[in-house]
Amino acid sequence: MEEMTKRSILDLVTPSALIDIDRLEKNITDMAVRAREGGVRLRPHVKTHKCIEIGKKQIDAGAQGITVSTLAEAAAFADAGFNDITYAVPLALDKFEGVKRISERTHLNVLVDHPNTVDPLGAFCKDVGFALDVLVKVDCGYPRCGIDPESPAAITLVKKIHESPNLNFKGILTHAGHSYNVTTVAEVKTIAKQEQDVMIRFAKTLIAESPDLSPEVVSIGSTPTARLADTFQEGITEIRPGNYAFFDYTQVALGSCKVTDCAFTVLSSVISTNPDRVVIDAGATALSKDKGPTHIEPNVGYGKIIQDYQEGYLDNGIIIDTLSQEHGKLISKGNSSFEYQHGEKIRIIPNHSCLTANLFAHYQVVKGDSIVDRWRVRCER
Repeated sequence: MEEMTKRSILDLVTPSALIDIDRLEKNITDMAVRAREGGVRLRPHVKTHKCIEIGKKQIDAGAQGITVSTLAEAAAFADAGFNDITYAVPLALDKFEGVKRISERTHLNVLVDHPNTVDPLGAFCKDVGFALDVLVKVDCGYPRCGIDPESPAAITLVKKIHESPNLNFKGILTHAGHSYNVTTVAEVKTIAKQEQDVMIRFAKTLIAESPDLSPEVVSIGSTPTARLADTFQEGITEIRPGNYAFFDYTQVALGSCKVTDCAFTVLSSVISTNPDRVVIDAGATALSKDKGPTHIEPNVGYGKIIQDYQEGYLDNGIIIDTLSQEHGKLISKGNSSFEYQHGEKIRIIPNHSCLTANLFAHYQVVKGDSIVDRWRVRCER
C-alpha cells in the first residue's frame, strides 16, 4: 500500500466509495478456500470491482485467471500483467480487432452463443494469423444469453467451432442469474444444483456425440450459487463469482452473506433536514438506481443506512426513498423519527455493489475509520 498521512473517513469529501480492507481480504480468502476444497478453479469476475489491486489479491489467494465483462477491462488487466482472461459476454462482430490486440499480450478466452458469430470470427482469425480459444454460453434457466443445451442447435454450434481451423472449442460456460430472483437460501441451493446438473448433462451429451467435443472447461457463475451450493459436482471445473469480494444488500437479503461481510460502502453527508425528510448528497450517480431485492423486501429503498458499522446494525426505520442525480431523499418508516443532523456523515450499503462501484473513479481503502490507501476504479468503456 502507498504511504499516506493518516486520515479519518470523516475527513473525506462526500460521496466517497469505501472499501474495508479487512472484510475484503476475508471475503477473497473465504471464496478461494471454498473453491480449493470443492475441487474447482476460481476465476473471479472483476466487473464487480474493476480494480487491479483487488484482482491481484484474488490471484494471490489462489484464483486461476479472471473474468471480465468489457474489452476495456480485459485491456486494463492485461496491461497489469494478468495472463489468463475470459471475456464472458457473447462476442459482438465489431470487437474482433479489440480481441486481437488484447490477445497479443495475454491469453484471452471469448464467448459465443450463436452460429452467426463463428464463420466471421474464424475468417478474421485466419486473415490475421492467430488462433482463439472459444467458450459456448449455455442457458441454465436464466433467460438472457446462452444456447438451449437440450436443442440440436447446441451440438451443431460446438461442432461448427471445432471444425473452424483457427478456433479452438475450449468449453462451456453459464451464469445462474435467476438465483437473484428467489427469496430463500433453500431456493438458491436448488438453482445451484440445477445450474450444475444442466452443465454436466450437456458436457456428457457432447462427449457422447464425439470425444473431440469434450469440453476442457465447464464453468458456472453467480455469487449466490457459488457461495451456497452444497457441493461442486464432479465435472464442474470452474466457478466465476464476482460480487463476493464486496457483497451488498441484495446478497444480505438472499442469505449469501451477513451485513458484517459487506466490504464496500458509500459515505454520504446530510445536506438538508426537514420534519418529514432528510436529504443526503448521494444520489443516483453515487448509489445507482438498482431497486434491490424488492421481491424479498418491498420497501428496501436504494440501499441501507448503517447504524453501527462494526456490529452490522442497520437503520431499518429510515428508507432511502428516492434518488435524483445528486440527491437522496430519506423518509421515516412508520413511527421512526429522524436522528440525523445537518452535516452528519452516514455510511450506506448499496443494493448492488457492482453498479455502484462503477460510478466512482477511486476507492478509499479503510481500516477501521482510518484511510490507508486509494485505488483506481477502471471504469472506462
